[in-house]
Amino acid sequence: MKLFYATLVFIFVNGIAFGQSENERQQNKNHKQKAMSENNTETVFTETDIKFLRHCLVLAEEALQAGDQAFGSILVNADNEIIAEARNRINEKNVFAHPEIELAEWALENLTLEERRESIMYTTGEHCPMCAGAHAWSQIGGLYYLSSAKQLQQWLNEFGVDEAPIVFIPAEEILKNVTIKGPAEGALLEEIKQKHKRYFTE
Repeated sequence: MKLFYATLVFIFVNGIAFGQSENERQQNKNHKQKAMSENNTETVFTETDIKFLRHCLVLAEEALQAGDQAFGSILVNADNEIIAEARNRINEKNVFAHPEIELAEWALENLTLEERRESIMYTTGEHCPMCAGAHAWSQIGGLYYLSSAKQLQQWLNEFGVDEAPIVFIPAEEILKNVTIKGPAEGALLEEIKQKHKRYFTE
């Protein structure tokens, strides 16, 4: 009997250790993806990426013109074709009407698992935790964004906007098996900042 309980304890302890090591490996993988982006090595934006991010800016402007916050997103397949697009529609629906959630739902309803894994979501801003969860469960393969959640929070503070009712968690701490690129720099980043500023200050 003592041997039986000792065996159970051994399995339990080693099971926990195995789970922790798996989590650590995944976190290291995700952090490596993010680090490559920040170091501008393997994940620098290509001309094609920039073209798609500009399309997201157009959608963000449409949202702004409709009286909503400046967020726009697109879904691009393995052939570099835009297969779906969405913009913020919080004013029309409710606070859950983020474009990333709309695209994740569209992907689940219209694409196979393989097609989703080969797709990239381009968006004007890094996911909030809610959108990151939708992205993860829909198993879309890539996330390329213009501004980070940290940058957005800094801008909101600069504009004198009340804090959001959530903690902005970096997407790579939520998403698994997703290639992540962002944030952008220069003119593109400044353009989305100015759109957010117009929403909150004009």
